[in-house]
Amino acid sequence: MNPGAMQSKGKATRERGPWDRRSFLAASVACGLSTFAGIPILRAADTARLLTIAIGWVPNAEYADIFVGMEKQHFAGAGLTIKYIGGGPNAPVSLVTLAAGQADIAGTSWLQLLDAVAHGNDFTIIASMVPVTPEGLISLPKRPVLKPADLPGARFLVQGPNERAILDAVFKLNHLPPEHRYIPAGFSPDALLAGAGDAYFCYVTNQPVIFEDMNLKQGKDFLVARMDQFGFRVPSQLLVVERKRLASERATFVAFLHALLQGYIDNKKDPAYGAQLVVSKYAREYGFPLHQQTRLNELQLELEKMPGTRGPYWISDEQRVSMFDAARATGRTNLPDPAQVIDLSLLAEAYKGLPL
Repeated sequence: MNPGAMQSKGKATRERGPWDRRSFLAASVACGLSTFAGIPILRAADTARLLTIAIGWVPNAEYADIFVGMEKQHFAGAGLTIKYIGGGPNAPVSLVTLAAGQADIAGTSWLQLLDAVAHGNDFTIIASMVPVTPEGLISLPKRPVLKPADLPGARFLVQGPNERAILDAVFKLNHLPPEHRYIPAGFSPDALLAGAGDAYFCYVTNQPVIFEDMNLKQGKDFLVARMDQFGFRVPSQLLVVERKRLASERATFVAFLHALLQGYIDNKKDPAYGAQLVVSKYAREYGFPLHQQTRLNELQLELEKMPGTRGPYWISDEQRVSMFDAARATGRTNLPDPAQVIDLSLLAEAYKGLPL
């Protein structure tokens, strides 16, 4: 996921502030759950239940599991109609959209979620579409940055405050002196080649592909290290809902996760198909190159299941500890109870009947 300076919009947001608790409209009809061959299906009376997802970035292959699930009719088969609201530099923050009642599910980051909860929102993580940390650093062989000992004294090319916060946390987690510089950079790592810095903060599914397209070879011409190699083991693309809805609408969210997992299974079988959907249909207006979206999809699929865990989108107990360690390293205090903000029981139900 590429970070961006996402700004909130809308009258209600301006009046109440981006993280204020917003009450939802009158309670919706609770959906029952039945199964057929282990597949969750909403009862016929509840078919075509609309679910709106506020994604954290512009529609691209990061969300191919969703698009494949839509195209293959997995959501429709579960009695759901999916609407998505794209993010990006000029879009509202996804959690603002969720808090305003304009979405049922939001895709977000860990630190953004904690800030929203600190302002009174009762949000809960039900899954992580990218549990393996996707943030990383690109460096060059002449000044490699691959391990904590390489960090002091480095000049980091960063895009915004979120990247600086993560790097600050990495220094604290490794008990390193804050001997480094931050240099503003855009979404392209070209500045690294120009010598403007020693390491470029990247998403390992994205900016390295730019170098690959320049016929540069990873491991020879440039080096990539994920942030978990530096002790920052935080999952990404967290799927978040309002906690009070989990009891009354549990069946709906389980059905959603089950259909999403079916999209994951199909997407993993043929990443080129998911990328083609992005380029030709779901993000056609962005003009993404097919080969770039295919490569992004392939790389992200490698991060959608943490080795040794129960299945895709699962957050391990070790990661939960790391998530809170990282939050404290950023200076955040009065953190919520982990059981309050992480509930994977719905995901465990959604696994039933699937060849994961």
